[in-house]
Amino acid sequence: MQTLHLVEVESTQSYLKQNYHDLHEEILISTSYQTGGHGRRGTTWKHLDQALAFSFTLTPNEELTLTPLEVGCLLAEFFSPTLSLKWPNDLINNRNEKIGGIICQLVGDTIVVGIGINLYVNPSEDFDFDYPIGGLFDTKPELEENFHSELPVKLYHHILEKRLNSKQVSENFTKYCSHLNQYVMITDHTKIYAGYFLGISTRGEAIIESNGERINILTGSLRIS
Repeated sequence: MQTLHLVEVESTQSYLKQNYHDLHEEILISTSYQTGGHGRRGTTWKHLDQALAFSFTLTPNEELTLTPLEVGCLLAEFFSPTLSLKWPNDLINNRNEKIGGIICQLVGDTIVVGIGINLYVNPSEDFDFDYPIGGLFDTKPELEENFHSELPVKLYHHILEKRLNSKQVSENFTKYCSHLNQYVMITDHTKIYAGYFLGISTRGEAIIESNGERINILTGSLRIS
């Protein structure tokens, strides 16, 4: 495994893709401060002092579209019981606040995974988002001085050692989902679906029940109504 920790970088994911040619190897890039982190659909993500930002290579799940959900399940397992999941790629704390997310990009036949996690957020911190932001821990944790570099290595080892097949991803996502059986709205480009969230399909699609009908949705942005 190759690991590199950068004091500051615009994006660990971009750095990995631009500077490493053999992505079949196990490569992890972490940073203490990420200046240009972003989420799905190009949204920006503010990097806090007590936050993790790292990217790594990963062989895709046997069902390609399940890969980000598999990574989410393994992160939830590592941080259980304080971390849960919101479809399709959000990390949630016990107060239903977003604490981070997962971005997966297919490069050749390798997945480059980018992860950001707020470990702690000062209550006075101001965010310009229309949804609640928080940290994994309620109170400021006692962290090792080098947690920005050491904790991503532990997480990467955990993910590599605990890989899940497609059936296990579906089962584990149900276990860690923060909005199972709740009424949700999913926006997919210009179309909006509303119904009760029942779980995910073997492809990672959201399954909702709306007016007695089950609908599978492959991608979109989910809000709890």
